[in-house]
Amino acid sequence: MTRYATSTLAAALCLSALLALPALALGQADGVTGGTAAPDPSVPRSGAATPAGSGSLKAGPGVLLGRRQLATGTVPGLRGGDSVLLQRSDAAQGWVTLARGTAKAGGAVSIVWRADRSGKFRLRAVPGDAQAAQAGGDPAPVVPVTVYTTAIASEYGVTGPRPGATACGVPLLATTLGVAHKTLPCGTRVEFFYRGRTVTVPVIDRGPYIAGREWDLTTAAARRLRFSGLDRVGSIRLAGRVDLRRR
Repeated sequence: MTRYATSTLAAALCLSALLALPALALGQADGVTGGTAAPDPSVPRSGAATPAGSGSLKAGPGVLLGRRQLATGTVPGLRGGDSVLLQRSDAAQGWVTLARGTAKAGGAVSIVWRADRSGKFRLRAVPGDAQAAQAGGDPAPVVPVTVYTTAIASEYGVTGPRPGATACGVPLLATTLGVAHKTLPCGTRVEFFYRGRTVTVPVIDRGPYIAGREWDLTTAAARRLRFSGLDRVGSIRLAGRVDLRRR
């Protein structure tokens, strides 16, 4: 392999007097996606309109594990000086508190938080007072977020008119979307995050074999991310595998 240096949101607003529901379209073929921030169809996208009276929350939607992040928005029912909690969803524990802050006038919140694990989650902001949190009333603002682990990635491709052959049996062309990894099974789907852009591609090859590097993105995948050729990227392994024989 020769190495060398090198999101689509479509929003539709439902004309309703009560709700504004966002819709997200993501192009996908053979397990390959790209060009937009990572979505979670089960909850509103980050920064989207929420039902009247339910407040708002922005936090991502893509963040890197261990990095300090800022969540902002408004929480209904809070006054200036009230305590507020930022929590993430957890399949086993329910809601896990990540950070605590203090509301400003009108329930405005601005909380610095740090992701404690990688994966796809929901974040919410709720009153910090236990009695207020359990009293019900307006729903807490909720947004999806994807937390990526980070590692060094490089770029590789072919030189000349002839295609190369990968260790997973995929022809390596200038247009081939994929990534090389030393151990992940061929066809494993991996979502990458780089400077606000994402792409999901399958493992199609082995490598890189240079110390300190974990991923080798094909030229086409690197271009989807506007990747520099050698840099730290966020990544998360997704469920399911691509049948490379059908590519």
